[in-house]
Amino acid sequence: MADGRENAVSLTPSEIRVIVIGAMLALFLAALDQTIVATALPPIANDLGDFALISWVVTAYLLTSTCATPIVGKLSDLYGRRQVLRVCLALFMLGSALCALAPAMVPLILARALQGLGGGGLMTLAQATIADVVSPRERGRYAGYFSIVWGGSSVLGPMIGGVVTQRYGWPWIFWINLPLGLTALLVADRALRKLPVAHRRSTIDYAGILLLSGATVALLLILSLGGKRLPWTGPQSLALFGAAVILGGLFLRNQKRSPEPIVPPHFLRDRVIRPVLTTIFLIFGSYLALAVLAPIYFQVALGMSVSDAGLLMIPLGLASVLTANIAGQNTRKTGRYKRPPLFGMPIAIAVLAIVAFYADSLSAPMAAVALMVVGLGIGPIFPCATVAAQNAAPRGQLGAVSGGVAFSRALGGAIGVAAASALVLGLAAGALTAAGQISSLEDLARVDLSPEARDGVARAFGVMFGAVAVALAIGLAVFMRVEDRPLGERSPLATNPGAE
Repeated sequence: MADGRENAVSLTPSEIRVIVIGAMLALFLAALDQTIVATALPPIANDLGDFALISWVVTAYLLTSTCATPIVGKLSDLYGRRQVLRVCLALFMLGSALCALAPAMVPLILARALQGLGGGGLMTLAQATIADVVSPRERGRYAGYFSIVWGGSSVLGPMIGGVVTQRYGWPWIFWINLPLGLTALLVADRALRKLPVAHRRSTIDYAGILLLSGATVALLLILSLGGKRLPWTGPQSLALFGAAVILGGLFLRNQKRSPEPIVPPHFLRDRVIRPVLTTIFLIFGSYLALAVLAPIYFQVALGMSVSDAGLLMIPLGLASVLTANIAGQNTRKTGRYKRPPLFGMPIAIAVLAIVAFYADSLSAPMAAVALMVVGLGIGPIFPCATVAAQNAAPRGQLGAVSGGVAFSRALGGAIGVAAASALVLGLAAGALTAAGQISSLEDLARVDLSPEARDGVARAFGVMFGAVAVALAIGLAVFMRVEDRPLGERSPLATNPGAE
């Protein structure tokens, strides 16, 4: 490895600003494409046919983007952010163009999988690139900005998708990625040339990539298809679960022997990184379960329309973004990252427990206000956890740790939503007997229920809210074990610039 002082670089504030803008634009692209297709799915199915495959337009992107996050992080440590960013943007734009040109459903699904490879990589690279160019103490502020990007994309995605599809046709939700992707590349590419690249012999861990991808795909397939196309306890589900466990175990064994592990084993021993990864898994999974299921609660249990349910969810999203930014600014001021989540999370847990107890008697405005308070309490954990993990990792592994955080976030979200959905449907089964065959939350939102059935569904949601509160409490307990290390004052490029 090159001497840590040989490749010292100095970035001007304007160059750092350009890099940040490019990274955020890349993140926005990847995040937007997770939600922009939602409102375009019916027109896509009408044009391409094969309606039974329509869910795979979303699932294919989820599978490949989740697999890509830790792998791309490691590759960017080995070969530099700029080169890997180019590849990810190229894959993302190529996938977008193929989506727009798809003549049938299967080519569209394959193109979405390709697009997801690039999109998942962009999520990791955005975080890792910022960690390269700003000091650990400043990262919380930018992590707060990333929360704005995430929140904005979740709100704007369905809106943009609906408007563009209605006026110009669904292919244009993919065509618009090309000018945006080129802009992100042009904005960041020149400034990223100044980032140092490792000068060392390195071997790509192909076995680790295959094992991790196989385990992730098997697990996500269970979560996507379980309870819908596949019975949870059916032979296919059990086979997929067994494959996920075996491949996951082989992956962990492989990482201990690999010269360039995708997830360095010392991450799982570190008193900051290990509990942070667990915390992100639990708390983001809980948060996403609320974000996905609460609109169904508003519609089915409280009798709100689809549009009103969407409006009532805005306070939750805005509140979490607001306190994420406040927490990021606090880490910059104090040089510490533990206090904001320790203050906010108990409030979120207590309020959610109250919602669980009164779920069948709350009015819609009261429930929206309560969820807003929950969002205020959860928001600080996201920038603080990211900053803590990156601060604990050496310079040469910032990509790997950023990928690990992104992977924990994605996997926690998938498992959290699947578990919460299965819990609601299972508990509400008795109340829904008269409503016919209901195998998903989408079915639940479409049927007309009697007042007695609505009360039964509301109580099922109450149990779900209580379970989420318990998961948040466990996440808080794990986060309390995170070692509170002081944040550095200098950029990694100044302290150990050649270690990448």
